[in-house]
Amino acid sequence: MATVAQKWLEQGLQQGLQQGLQEGVLKARREDVVALLRARLQPDEAWLNDVVGHLETIDDMNRLQSLLIAAAQVNSTEEFDRALKGV
Repeated sequence: MATVAQKWLEQGLQQGLQQGLQEGVLKARREDVVALLRARLQPDEAWLNDVVGHLETIDDMNRLQSLLIAAAQVNSTEEFDRALKGV
């Protein structure tokens, strides 16, 4: 029979694994946005670094999904900037 401490440890490990998985998925989605922007728009690295900085502050998967779609549809860095700012 598992002790209370063992149950807490197992619960903590499970939560840590879920959080790590979620972080990995968010990171992958951010990287997808950047890769798509790089391939489609060939932006300068300074602009791309600014975008990366903004993307790193976003923890909402739905928002990142919207930005991935925007990256596939925009025709300029200015259009993506508007999408990133929610305009």
